[in-house]
Amino acid sequence: MIAEIIPIKRLPRRFSHFDYTIPEELKERIAPGQLVKIPLKSSEIFGLVLSLREERASDTSALKAVVDIVHDTPLLFDTHLAQINTLSSWYGVSYGTMAKMMLLPLQKRKIKSINLKTSTKASVFPENQKNKKANQTKPMFHLYNNEMEHKQIIQEQITSSPNCQIAIIVPEIQYIDTIVSHLKEHEHNTVIWHSGLSTKEQFERWLQIRNGEKHIVIGTRGALLLPYFDLKKVIIDYEHKGNHKHWDQAPRFHVKDVAELLRTTQDIETHFTSFSPSVDTYYNVHKKKYDATHVDISDVSNCHIINISDERRGRNFSPISETLEQQLLALQGNAFLYLNRLGLATYIGCNSCGWRATCQSCKLPQILHKKNKQLTCHYCKTTMPLPTICPTCKESIVTISGVGTETVEQLLNEFVKKHNLPHQILRVDSQSTMQQCDNTTIQPKIIIGTDSALSEIHWDETSLVAFLDIDMQLAIPEFGAEEQLWHLIQEVQYLKRDDAVFIIQTREPKHLIFKSLAEPDRFYRTDLNHRMKLGYPPYKYLVRYFYGHANFLEAKKVMETSVVVLKKRLQEQHKDIALTDSFDMHPRYYRGRHWFAVMARLSPESWQEDLIWLNGHIPDTWKIDPNPISILSP
Repeated sequence: MIAEIIPIKRLPRRFSHFDYTIPEELKERIAPGQLVKIPLKSSEIFGLVLSLREERASDTSALKAVVDIVHDTPLLFDTHLAQINTLSSWYGVSYGTMAKMMLLPLQKRKIKSINLKTSTKASVFPENQKNKKANQTKPMFHLYNNEMEHKQIIQEQITSSPNCQIAIIVPEIQYIDTIVSHLKEHEHNTVIWHSGLSTKEQFERWLQIRNGEKHIVIGTRGALLLPYFDLKKVIIDYEHKGNHKHWDQAPRFHVKDVAELLRTTQDIETHFTSFSPSVDTYYNVHKKKYDATHVDISDVSNCHIINISDERRGRNFSPISETLEQQLLALQGNAFLYLNRLGLATYIGCNSCGWRATCQSCKLPQILHKKNKQLTCHYCKTTMPLPTICPTCKESIVTISGVGTETVEQLLNEFVKKHNLPHQILRVDSQSTMQQCDNTTIQPKIIIGTDSALSEIHWDETSLVAFLDIDMQLAIPEFGAEEQLWHLIQEVQYLKRDDAVFIIQTREPKHLIFKSLAEPDRFYRTDLNHRMKLGYPPYKYLVRYFYGHANFLEAKKVMETSVVVLKKRLQEQHKDIALTDSFDMHPRYYRGRHWFAVMARLSPESWQEDLIWLNGHIPDTWKIDPNPISILSP
């Protein structure tokens, strides 16, 4: 008998499993899903039994033998092994890489003594999925407009599925506390999972989930990969958030894709919840692919749009408009001024020759900070001194301009002092948090912050919210940039007090987003129309492949040559897959490599099969990113 074993180790994707012989004394005990000890090269490591087969003539005597069975009860069920198989094929990683994300910390002494429940759950393999799809329930979308509705939806889903496991997936750790506060009466039956847990906490909680001891699991995206004992329902909360995507390292999975796999292979109910539905979800609801309770999205008609161009024509060159200045003078509570740009100055250059201070590594603009008077690249973290003369033409005048959070902080300190206001000025960004600021006083505050500040604002004490310069985010060359800005505005509208003043400063007051604030459906319909014409989701399923090399010409040549070969294969196989030409990523040079990418557009109906086929023709050195949240960033 031969055992196909998954080495629990990050290996190249072509090394997914190895064959081992089974000693006579282990043949009666060994089973798929068990944790075993195997020899690999000169050491012994943990392995996971994938399958067993009778010895064939092609098997050689050179095969090594399984050393020992670590635990007789399988850690994973057949359904979990099938899940590893599919997800590894989608994301181009080895079985071992995928298995490591599903297993508990492997501590041999402790694993031998744990108690594991057995299960009779049968897996559904891909060839059997078509027959099951007719009987599956559609995904469900739930819209909530306040925290009371949010709590009600979550509680209804819990009470409607007693005595079975429910996974509630949130995009970031900060949202876990909100869900926990809504389920206080279920505290005894709840377990929390996220990347910040200690090894001991992971070990204990993994067992509670694997054995079905806890029925409610609240966690970030990694929690969806855990081996549940009796999972019946998945709730993806804040479903519009980009951090439901594991974007920064392989496997680059999206929880929505994993949830769809669970729904189609294990009949697990899928529920999406949000106060601001994603464009994909809006489309699926209106096309009847999702059921929905209601989709009446709240408007933001009480938002004040300030035209910055009019301010400039009136000789006001400050980042604070006259309207916002009047609101600050009359301010009673706290204020939050949003500016998603760090630093004292964001443009350092020469008017004579056009030189601009950019990072030598990634070619992005450098930012000047007040603290160290140095230019910093916030992408690769490199720094350099502020030049006193132009390094190109040697002129002594170097222009410093552009507004960042430090600029506004300095300006507001002068403003408060000039008008004798009682407010404390705080800056909250990636360089400074609320805890680091002088936050001991009870005096009202004016907080200047980036995205990092949103989770730290005390919204019930905030009576003024303003976006100082939103146009930078409108100029991002990504198909999802406008949607992200739309959700940001909706998030502030959702979080702020009903009587709080909301101001947005922009040079484009007639932009679709601002014209749609009082008519949300208009934004979704128009954005979907653009996506349909350009072949973007939800009309196509995108897969991004990218490759980097230390030599620019080598990286460019490899990508361009490979794309030609791939296009030829697609044409020969008559595949419904459209491949773009190769393109530069942004920044092109990052972490010592020059990066190039190619985008594949797949049919939403057949993307799962087409993705596996396409991945089979992709070089091992390429990175595979299905359902990307960014096209240009490496």
